[in-house]
Amino acid sequence: MNAWKLSLPLFMGLAAATSSFADDFNNPPPPSIIGITTISNAQRQITFTPYPSADEFRMLRSGTLASNSWTEDLTGVFSGSTWVHPQSSSNAFFQLEVTPLSSNALLSATILSKLTYGPTPDLLDRLATIDPDVFISEQLNPETIAENVSLSHTNINYLSSKFGTPTNVLVATGSTGPATAVIADLRAWLALYAVGANRQLHEILTQFVDNHFVTQYAKDVSHLAGLQFHPNILMRFGAEIEWRELSRWRQTLMNPTGTFLNLLTTSAESPAMIIYLDTVSSRGNGANVPNENYSRELLELFTMGVDNGYDQSDITNMAPCWTGWTVEMVQSSQASNVFAPKTTVFIDPNAPNRNAYTNLVGVWAFNFKPNNHATYAKTIFGGKMVPARFGTTYTTKNYGSGVPGLYQLTIPARTGTNGIQDGYDVLSHLAALPFTQEYISVKLCRLFVHEDFATGYDYTDPTLSDEGKLVQQCMASWESSGGQLRPVLATIFNSALFRGNGGNSHKVKTPFEYTVSAIRALRSSTNGSGAMGSFTASTDGYGLVHSVGGGVQSQGSEAPMGRMGGMILFSRTDPDGYPESGAGWVSAGTLAERIRYVQTLLMQSGITNKTDGNFYQSRNITDPVTLLRLRLPVLADQKDASKVADLFLSLIYPGEGKASLDEYRTHAMNYLNTDDSGANSSPFNLLTPSNVANNIYDTRVRGMVAMLMSLQRFNEQ
Repeated sequence: MNAWKLSLPLFMGLAAATSSFADDFNNPPPPSIIGITTISNAQRQITFTPYPSADEFRMLRSGTLASNSWTEDLTGVFSGSTWVHPQSSSNAFFQLEVTPLSSNALLSATILSKLTYGPTPDLLDRLATIDPDVFISEQLNPETIAENVSLSHTNINYLSSKFGTPTNVLVATGSTGPATAVIADLRAWLALYAVGANRQLHEILTQFVDNHFVTQYAKDVSHLAGLQFHPNILMRFGAEIEWRELSRWRQTLMNPTGTFLNLLTTSAESPAMIIYLDTVSSRGNGANVPNENYSRELLELFTMGVDNGYDQSDITNMAPCWTGWTVEMVQSSQASNVFAPKTTVFIDPNAPNRNAYTNLVGVWAFNFKPNNHATYAKTIFGGKMVPARFGTTYTTKNYGSGVPGLYQLTIPARTGTNGIQDGYDVLSHLAALPFTQEYISVKLCRLFVHEDFATGYDYTDPTLSDEGKLVQQCMASWESSGGQLRPVLATIFNSALFRGNGGNSHKVKTPFEYTVSAIRALRSSTNGSGAMGSFTASTDGYGLVHSVGGGVQSQGSEAPMGRMGGMILFSRTDPDGYPESGAGWVSAGTLAERIRYVQTLLMQSGITNKTDGNFYQSRNITDPVTLLRLRLPVLADQKDASKVADLFLSLIYPGEGKASLDEYRTHAMNYLNTDDSGANSSPFNLLTPSNVANNIYDTRVRGMVAMLMSLQRFNEQ
């Protein structure tokens, strides 16, 4: 461990500190003493700059600046970034010393906030006994982790049974079995896996990929709305096609050699994407002008990034490649045949309009219509060369044109079913370009490190920033592995930026991350079984994502996630996905809703106000007193405000360091020792520990935990 020291003579007033360390994310400067204030005739206060993850502060004192004359001054008290001590008539020099968290403790905290949806008490126990790199390796290889999440709630198997490949989503009856899921079921399923899965990185990446290749459930539903289907069928159709693409992405993420091209192909073939960006109706035959929506977003948002290696002409020239890509209702046995004809199996062969879709038996699937395809040759990125900023690895590479560095893509004229190959040629080409490697690497670095990464680095610059170097290393891993995902992720997780202060608490949690992490922070299996009913915090899934009532568009808007800024899974209107940056989620209103959520979460079950206007929120359950009893089995400790505060601070803020949490600790102890009015002293040690509803002890512990989760640092990861 390192200890920074800084000297300041009190009689000189203020002095500036100097440091040879860069004032950046990974090498924070040592704390500097910035002010001296006389509080009263009896006390003086020294103020200093905060220091991240400080485990201990010590104030040293000396009458001279001699190196061997310093002794610790124990007369003062630290509180946050201040030290208060008795006023003295004699002048002296003071030296501030900080001991940061150990590198292993910091890394453990980082991986629990970035590779999972937040630490649980049980995971904190495990990380205290193993090398954090063991945990990273496990999460990078999810197929090696035994997954028992289905034990944690009966809703998981119930919901899973409602998905799958249906015989016919349009004629399914009842509320259970294949083809009966609605979008609330899929959202709840994702929430349950986020809360309870052992394969946490798999869940993080599932959400990242789904948000990157964003689609909109309401658009799925509206596509069939004009065909006279019953509203229940429309909702089931929307949920089904969203599930199909999600399950394919999850399969790729479970594959040790899964690539970005695999994910990209799944997205392009997904009926949800084909409908969302209007490829479903795009035609290039005759005088028809191909729709450019998918072509534009494919370049701008899914592969190359904004203004990164393409222009409008490339969007226009690529659009014909996707003509003919559509969806069709085919016989269920032909669902994987992209050239299958429309089903001719009828519900009622004698119906007056027996060919109407509402009278057909089949499934909606990705389908290619050769007659709608633009059969002429196409040239994309005509004459464009890889910029010198990428370096010789890319400027000398052959991208199929025969000219080093020329990434022009020439697609021949194709007729009939051969026309579908146009799209696959585009996907393969885009996945191999440095622009795509850069853009996706930047997004992954923003996800797992901090927001300050960008496209456009000059990778030949000898003064390239640490962020630029990490992106370059990710691109090298991509290039050498053929676009495999895990080597790129391993590069990030092995980087100094991720392992130091640069990877710790520089991001604001999204509403999904915030709601899930609050439950996980208090979630321990009381008997180690991991079975439903044994946890000190739980949810049924719907309590995080679902609202009472509401139509296709508004469903979920009154759920906690919806109230924190409108994060409703599968309902993003814009194709850029929900923001990863904090600016998209931080406002007075959204932060107030976060406080509202944790206060409701910490309420005892059965209290009327726990629903907070939405019945489903009563299904988010916590029992912090049972948790503290497990962790503090001695009765005297359960009545000790300092030990109870320290326990929950260690569970909620494992990456902060004890010294950094001084103020939070003081507030927590004061809360425990104050009556419910907030005005009168009420010693915590006189209360009888209990988790019975409305018991003073239970209420006070719950309120204290809710307060800690309402503070700034719990919003960070």
